Amino acid sequence: MGADYEWPWQYEFPPFFTIQPIPKTKEQQLISWRNLICDYHKSNRKWEVDTAGVVFQNKKIGRQLSPAAIRVVLQSLCDEGQGVMNGERCFVLWNSVAQWASLIHNWAVDRGLTNTVLTLFEIHGGDDTEGEPFHTMDIWLLHHVISYLEKEGKAELMLGDSDDFSDAGVKFF
Repeated sequence: MGADYEWPWQYEFPPFFTIQPIPKTKEQQLISWRNLICDYHKSNRKWEVDTAGVVFQNKKIGRQLSPAAIRVVLQSLCDEGQGVMNGERCFVLWNSVAQWASLIHNWAVDRGLTNTVLTLFEIHGGDDTEGEPFHTMDIWLLHHVISYLEKEGKAELMLGDSDDFSDAGVKFF
């Protein structure tokens, strides 16, 4: 994975892998990191950031972000609404939560699935979602997005017995 991804020019620039001390430079650097993370994950259809993975280490130039720098980058990602934390796990949102919620809700409405109970697992990987941008979305992240719809009054979550939400259901309005 990642071999076909076209890395931005900054990825070949050694100082990119050290958080810069000058505030204006640091903010531009964090914007570049956020864009790289979102683009890479979208391109590879990955939902969770692998902090030990290829994104944070460039073997070609022998550079990698330190664990402290990774935390700074992930905090920035979350602060800007492009990521969401679940404990130590960070999920990437190349669309905002509101945009994902709208895509999922529109999908349900367009298919006449309102007032019908679906499991999150069906939305995550069912045949009906094949080809949809949210197909294979991590179940926890899917729950997070549908919680947004619930707050908007467009869905009702029905939690099952499982801690991982795999048996949770949703009813769209």
